[in-house]
Amino acid sequence: MLRMFKTALAALVTTAATSTPAAADTQKQSVSASAETEDFSQDLGSLRSVKIEYKLDAEDTTVTFTPVVGERKSSVFSETSIGAGLAVYQTWSPVLSTRTIAFISENDPVFAQYDVAHDFSSRVANNTVLTAGGRWARFFGKTDVYFASAGARQYFKRGSLAYRLSLIDPEGRKPFLAHLINLSLKDRRGAGQTRIWLSAGEASFSRPQLGDQFDGSDIGGTIQRVQPVTEKLALTLTAGLNRYGRPGEDVTSTTLGLGLTTTFGEQDR
Repeated sequence: MLRMFKTALAALVTTAATSTPAAADTQKQSVSASAETEDFSQDLGSLRSVKIEYKLDAEDTTVTFTPVVGERKSSVFSETSIGAGLAVYQTWSPVLSTRTIAFISENDPVFAQYDVAHDFSSRVANNTVLTAGGRWARFFGKTDVYFASAGARQYFKRGSLAYRLSLIDPEGRKPFLAHLINLSLKDRRGAGQTRIWLSAGEASFSRPQLGDQFDGSDIGGTIQRVQPVTEKLALTLTAGLNRYGRPGEDVTSTTLGLGLTTTFGEQDR
C-alpha cells in the first residue's frame, strides 16, 4: 500500500512540475494523490485504493479526471481493479448549475463497473441551493442500481450544511430511502477546513465490493480534515466508521485515508 502511495505521489509531483506556463496563466489547476484503506469485520477482509485527481477550473467550467487502482483482499480471495472517473461541473447562470459524473472500471468486486450521475442545482436565495438528480450504477455480477435524489445546501459565513434524500432501487430487491448530511466548516484563520458526512441507508452502495448481502439498513460517519502545509500544498486526512446491516450479524468497517494536493495556475500570476 505504501509503495502504491509513493507511486501516486511521484506522479503528482511530476504533473505539477511539467505543467505549461501558458495553461497556468489562464486557469487554476490542482493535482491530488491519495490512498485509502478500509478494513471489515466478519473476516470480510479489506479494500485498499490509490487515486490521482487532476482538476481544472476555467471560468464557469470545472473538470476533474481521476484514475484509481484498488485491491480487495480477504482470507479466500484477492482481486485488483483499475478504473477512471470524469466529472464536469458547469455554471450556466447565476441561478442554474449542473454536475455530470461518469466512472468505469473492470468487472471485479472492487469498484462499480459503471457509475453515471447527473445533478441540477438551482440557487433559490442568496445562501440556499436546491439540488435534484439521478444516478445509475452497475456492480459486480451485472447488478443494476437506480438512484433518484433531492436535497438542499445552506451556506453561512464559514461553511455550509447540506441534506440529501435518495430513493435507491436495486435490481431484484425492494427500494429504500437513504439520508446524507454534510457539514463543511472553514477555519477562522487560514485556508484549512473540516468536513463531516453522516449517512443512513446508503453505505452498502458506496461499497460495491460487499455485494448484495446487505439490505440498506446501514449507518456511517466520516470526518475529513484539509490542512494547508504551504500556500500551494495541502494535506488531507480522512477517518470513517460504518455499520452494514445484514441477516445474522452486522458488519462494521473502519476507514483511514491520506492525501496530498498541490495547486498551480491562476494564483501564480
